[in-house]
This record gives sequence, structure tokens and C-alpha cells, in this order.
Amino acid sequence: MNNKSRNSFFKKPVMWLSALMPLMLVLAACAAAATPTAAPAPTSAPAPTTAPAATSAPAAASEATINVATDPTLGKILVDGKGMVLYMFTKDVPNQSNCSGGCLKAWPPLLTQGKPTLGPGVDAALVGSAAMADGTKIVTYNKMPLYYYVKDTKPGDVTGQNSGSVWFVVAPDGKPVGMTAPAATSAPAAASEATINVATDATLGKILVDGKGMVLYMFTKDEPDKSNCSGGCLKAWPPLLTMGKPTLGPGVDAALVGSAAMADGTKIVTYNKMPLYYYVKDTKPGDVTGQNSGSVWFVVAPDGKPVGMTAPAPAAASEATINVATDAKLGKILVDGKGMTLYMFTKDGPDKSNCAGDCLKAWPPLLTQGKPTLGPGVDAALVGSATLADGTKIVTYNKMPLYYYVKDTKPGDTTGQGVGSVWFVVGPDGKPIGM
Repeated sequence: MNNKSRNSFFKKPVMWLSALMPLMLVLAACAAAATPTAAPAPTSAPAPTTAPAATSAPAAASEATINVATDPTLGKILVDGKGMVLYMFTKDVPNQSNCSGGCLKAWPPLLTQGKPTLGPGVDAALVGSAAMADGTKIVTYNKMPLYYYVKDTKPGDVTGQNSGSVWFVVAPDGKPVGMTAPAATSAPAAASEATINVATDATLGKILVDGKGMVLYMFTKDEPDKSNCSGGCLKAWPPLLTMGKPTLGPGVDAALVGSAAMADGTKIVTYNKMPLYYYVKDTKPGDVTGQNSGSVWFVVAPDGKPVGMTAPAPAAASEATINVATDAKLGKILVDGKGMTLYMFTKDGPDKSNCAGDCLKAWPPLLTQGKPTLGPGVDAALVGSATLADGTKIVTYNKMPLYYYVKDTKPGDTTGQGVGSVWFVVGPDGKPIGM
């Protein structure tokens, strides 16, 4: 092959390649467009619509469940999905809960978000719901709301059964278990209903008593149709409860008789709108050992007034006083009328004392019966009161309760300052000093 031929041979492939190059570029572009890239993969991963399932799952998981269990003593009863026993409150009415406040803390409701899950033996026709005061919905069975009991700690516990003769476990037919038919009728209700009579005490004159002659008392810290006695107070002063209309003896003014709801949902008898109580230290009919106790408990006359309470004098004589004193180290601080230092407990909440039991023995409250007397420098706008567990009222300053300290033995002592890093003297502006 001569040089001319050889050059011609090598030139032709170059020409072919030049001609093919545009075609190859087009093919490469097409291939690139046709080849799946990684980008669609992330887009398609979330695409499968599992959202509805995920949305419905939590609802189903947290939804109420009602099953039937067998108690060896009570027979077949309603329980929740974990076997915790459910109760009925016989003071409720169809599709309405009469349990609120402290009652709901002791008897938490079985709440529902939609339709409860029902186990074998549960009658679906009896299942419903009712609105609570806070807008949540409580499950009802045979139109009666269902509750738990806080003292039931494990499945099968029935410690709430027949509590107060108003709480009962529930049978699959919707009836309370263990509440005998006669008790549900009006006749026994009348038999066990409260009774108010009038008796004559040699010293106090005509006073209210119950059907057995046990004396009844009024708590002057109560309000119309509202009991301010709770906890330890109620142990010392048990309420006169009613299930309907009390039986009234001669001399009792029927127009003054009523009732008020207690925290646990029971009803206390009222007279002239004030709740009526017994006193635990009265052991026999006619005992009046509770008379004038704490200057706030009194027997009650047939006209509804407390007997032996001379209103103006006690209030004025025992009323709280708040003054401002100057401590050499702490500056201006709050003291009482005798110069005894007052303290704030930083674990309290606004208008709420969290000091109880032994705490109150070490830190006695500054109590009030009405409006405290205020000295110069005390901001009247900051003065108020809060109710303690026994129904008495503690003075508050800037909404925080005020206390003494038992180790302060004379005016000006401030031995309680900084104790436990939670007790502090109080400035006239209502702030703790030295905190």
C-alpha cells in the first residue's frame, strides 16, 4: 500500500466517527432520559399512603375498652381492657355525671374518643357516652357513666365496691352489683334518709338534732350551699348526708331545708343554706361537746341561726393583724399585731397552702375570720385569704399564705428565715426577702 492509499485508509474512519458523533450524542441523551435516577426513589418512598393507618392506630390504641370479667364473689362485672374494674355512681342521672372536683380525683372517668372496643358479653346496645364539664366524654353503660377507683391498684381489685353505699361495680346487664333491690326502692331510702328534729338543751335552748337525738352543728366558715370542710375536717365533723328529702320533726322549718353537693358527689343536708354536721366527740344523744369549737362551730336553732355566736365581738377580738416592722439585717418585713414575724412558703401556690400535718405544727398559719387589720405600709390590695383543709382561712399576701414559725419566741425573732431554702420573711411588696 502506497502512502496515498494509506492516508486515505486512515482518513475514512475519522470521517465515519465524525459522522456518527451527533448520532451517539443523541443516543446518549435518550439513554440518560430513559435511565431511572435516584431522585424519584425518595419521592416514591413516602408515597404509599400509610398515613390513615397511622392516624387511626393511635386513636384505636387509646380508645376505651369494655370487657366482662368474673369476680369470685360478685360474679360477672365490667372491666376495662387491662382488667381494671369499672364502677357506677348511683348519684348520677342518665347520661349525666354528678361527680366533679375531688370526686373525680378519687373516681377517674372512663373516657372515650369515639366508639369503645367491646369484648364478649358486653351489650353494645347499652354503650354510649356523656359530656363532662371539661368537654371530654365519659363512657356510659345503660346510660350511667363509668369510673375507675384510685385505690384499685391491679386488675380484679374491687376496693371501691359499695363505697359510701353509692358506688358499685356493674353487671353486663347494666345494673349495679350488690345493691339490693329494696335499697333501690323508695321505702328503704325513706328508712335510711336523714332526719331532723328539734330538741331542748338545758343551757342552749331549742336546737337541731338528728333522728337519734345526736346534735347537729353549723360551720361558720361554710358558704351558702357550699361546704368548706374537707379531709381531716370531715373526719372530725362528719356530714349529715341525704339521699332525697330528709324526714322533718315538729318545729323544723321545711322551707329552710335543702342540700349541697360534697366533693365526692354525696349530698349534705343544709339548713338555712348552711351545711349540717355531727361532731365525733359527741358520743350520745344530747352531747354538745362541739359547741363553739374554735369559735367557728355552733349548734343550730330552729330558725337556722347559730346558737351562742355573738358575731361582732369574736370577729373583732380574734381577727388577724398585719404590720410592717424593720429588721436590722432584712429591712422592712411583715409581722403580726404583736410583732411576731410572718413567713412565706415558696412551695405554696397562689391562694393555696401546701403545708399540712406536721408542717402546720412547725409553721402555724395566720388565720383570719374576716378582714385583717392593716398597719401603715401594708398594701391592702395584696391582702386576701385561702381555705385550709380544715375549713379555716389563712391570710394571704400577694396571693401567698402567711405563717409563723414555732421557734420564734418573741417579737422580732426571724429564726425561720431561709429554713430549707423554702421559708422566707416577706417584704411589704409581697416578695420573699433573701431568696
